Amino acid sequence: MRSMRISIAAMALLAADVCAPQSPNAQLPTPDSPSLENRQLAAPPTAGSSSNTPLYRELDLLRRGGFFEAPEARVSLKIVGKDGVPPSRIETTEYALIVNGTPRIGRLQAPKKSTDAVSPLVLLVFPPNQPVVHAIGVREATKYFASQPTEVLPWRVGIFDSNGKLTPFTNGRSQLLVNLGFVSHAVEPFQYTGDRSMVGSQPAGGSWLVKAEDAVSLMQRFDGPKVVLAMNPLAESMYGLNDQMFAHDGPEALVDVAKHVGAHIYVANVGGPEAFVPAGGAAEDRPAQMNVPSSNGGPQLGTAPSMHMKFDPRLNNALANSAARTSLMMQTADSTLGGFANSLDALAAQLHRDLDETYSLNFDMTAADRDHGVPTVEVKFADHNLRASIMEVSPVGTTSEANREAVSKVLVDKVRKATIKPVSSTDFRITQHVDYFPLRSGLEPLLPMSALVEWTGVGRGPARLSVVESVDDVNLSTPLMERAAQVRWDGHHVSWERDGNLHPGQYLWRIAVHDGNGTVFASAEQKINVSLPRETSVEVSSLVIGKSCREQVGSVDGLRRRTTDNHDDVPPVSQIDPMRAVDCRIKPEASDRFASTDRLHAFVRIYPSEKIDKHKPESWTAKFTLRSRTNPVATEKETPFRVDSGSGYLAYIEMSLDTPGMDPGQYTLDVVTRGPGIRKELKESRSISIQQPVSNHETDAEGARKATN
Repeated sequence: MRSMRISIAAMALLAADVCAPQSPNAQLPTPDSPSLENRQLAAPPTAGSSSNTPLYRELDLLRRGGFFEAPEARVSLKIVGKDGVPPSRIETTEYALIVNGTPRIGRLQAPKKSTDAVSPLVLLVFPPNQPVVHAIGVREATKYFASQPTEVLPWRVGIFDSNGKLTPFTNGRSQLLVNLGFVSHAVEPFQYTGDRSMVGSQPAGGSWLVKAEDAVSLMQRFDGPKVVLAMNPLAESMYGLNDQMFAHDGPEALVDVAKHVGAHIYVANVGGPEAFVPAGGAAEDRPAQMNVPSSNGGPQLGTAPSMHMKFDPRLNNALANSAARTSLMMQTADSTLGGFANSLDALAAQLHRDLDETYSLNFDMTAADRDHGVPTVEVKFADHNLRASIMEVSPVGTTSEANREAVSKVLVDKVRKATIKPVSSTDFRITQHVDYFPLRSGLEPLLPMSALVEWTGVGRGPARLSVVESVDDVNLSTPLMERAAQVRWDGHHVSWERDGNLHPGQYLWRIAVHDGNGTVFASAEQKINVSLPRETSVEVSSLVIGKSCREQVGSVDGLRRRTTDNHDDVPPVSQIDPMRAVDCRIKPEASDRFASTDRLHAFVRIYPSEKIDKHKPESWTAKFTLRSRTNPVATEKETPFRVDSGSGYLAYIEMSLDTPGMDPGQYTLDVVTRGPGIRKELKESRSISIQQPVSNHETDAEGARKATN
C-alpha cells in the first residue's frame, strides 16, 4: 500500500477539477504559457483591487521616488529558449528594448556567476501553522543551512516567524543557525481568527499578516534579487477545512506585497502531518500517537498505511483539500515568478538556478523617464523561440548610494568595532535627537536629525574635532551613510542638522568622537523607527521644539518641475518643508537645555484621513501644557489647527520661559490634540530643562556641567 503515498504535486494535477482553489488564475502554469512572456513583477495595482491600500500606495510612491533621481535603470531578465534552457549568447541585434513606449539602446550582460555578484536577499517565512508542522519546517531549514560548506552563505537570510518577529538579515551560517534555534522554541506558532468569542483572537486580517507585509516591504530598498522563501502552507486543521478557530494566512496572502517590492515567492512544502497523507519530510515521521487507537476504526494518525487499514470516506476529502491547497501554492509561486517543491534541497537548487541565470539589461533614464516614475519596459526578440520574463526593474545611481563617502575603510572599521557599545566620557557629551513626520501621500518621511557635541572637560577643548557618523539599516544589516569629518570648532560645542530621507524600517544612528586615528573618546547611538502608514483616522508628527528660526532661501512649497528635457537639469523633488511653522523655519534642538532668557517655539502636525478631511482645520485643537514637579501647570495655551503648505494641519505656539513661576529645573511639554476621528486624545511630549543664565566668568561647558550636577 506504499503506492498510496502519492506526491503532492501529482495530486494537485489530479484533483484540480475536484476542488478548485480560490485564485485569480483558473489554469495551472505550464512552461510554454504565453503569460510568462514579458511579465513585469511590480505591475501597478488596478482600481478597486486589494492592493489599493495605504501600504501599497506608499510602496509604489517610494519606488517611483527612486526613479525620480536615478540616471540609470536596471532590468533583470530571465531568458529561455523553447526547451527552457537559457541561450548561450545573445547579440544586440537580436532583441528590441522599449521603455515607456519608446525604443531604447540597452546594455545586456550575461548571467553573472563571479564573486562580485550581489548576494540575494532571502526572507525565510514561517506562516502560522500547527506546532508539529512548524517544527518540521524549522528542522528542514536548519538541516539545509547546517550542511552548507562555508561559513559565509551565498544568500543574506532573514527570518520572519509565525509569532510576528523578524531577525536581521545575515550571511553568516552560525548566526543564522542561532536564529533558527530561537524560532524552534516558538510558543503556539498558530494564530486565531478574528472571532471575538475566542480567547486570544486577533482582528480580522490577522496581526501576523500585517507584520508579514511590513517585513516583506522592508526588502524594497535592496537593489539585488529579493526572495520570500515560505516554509509550509497551513496544514489541515483537526476542526475541518471551514473551521473558525485558526487563521488561514499563508504564502498566498503575500502575493500583492511581493509584487510591489519586486520579490519572488518560493514555497517549500516540506512537511505535514496531514490527517491521512503525510507530505514532504513528514512522510518519514512517526509521531507519539502511534499507540493511540482511532475512534472510528480507521488508520492511526501519523502511521503508515497498512495492509489491514479500513477505508475512511474522509480520505478522498483529505486528498482533494491537500491537492487544492498545493495547486494554490503552485499558482502563488508562478504569479511572482518563483518556485514550488516538496524538498528544500530541490527548491534551493531551483532558486540558485533562477538567480544565477538572470540577465542584466541597463539603460539610461531620460528626464521624461524620471518624471514618469516606474518605467514600463518591454523586451522583444527576433527569434520567437526565445521568451523573456522581467524579474525586476530597479533604479541605479540614486542619492542614497552617493550618501556613502569615500572614507578610510580601516578607520571606519576600527571605529565601528570600538563603538559596538556606546563609549562614555567625562570630556565629551554627545546629544542626538530625531523629529518624526509620518509617511503620507508620497512625501518621504523627512527626519530632521540634529546632533550636538560638547566639551565637558577642564578648560578649552582641542582645536580640531574628529567625528565619524553613520546610519545603519538594522534589518538589512547595511550601512546607508558613513561620514568622517575633521572640523575646527570653538572648543566648547558644535552642532549640525541633517534631513534623513529614510524608507520604512529600523535604523541605528551612531556618532563617535576620536583622535583622528580611530581611538574613540566618546560615542552615542540613537534608534530610529520609520513606520508604514496604516488605516488610521488621524496621524500625528512628533512635538517639535526649538529656540530660534533658521533663514530660508527661496520657496519651500510645492513640487519643482523641470523646464527642459535635459539630463543636466535638476530632477523634480518634493520641497514641502515639514520644519516650517508659519513664518519660521524652526531650527530643531538636539539638547533639551533652555535658558530662562530663551523663547520656546513648538509645533505639531496632524494628517486627517480622506474620510474626515471635509471638516475645517479649526475642528481640531491642540492644548500645549508646560509642567514641572513643583508646578503642575506652569503655563497652558490652546490653539486651533490651520492649513499649512499642503503638508498637514499645523498647531504652533511661542512662549517665554522667564515668566513668574517658571523656576530653573526639569519640565515636560505636553500637547494634547482633540477633534473628529480622534477616539482618545492624541498626546505627544518632550522633556526640557530651564537653566540659570550662564555668568560672564563661566564658560558654556562649565555652566552646563554645573546645571547637570
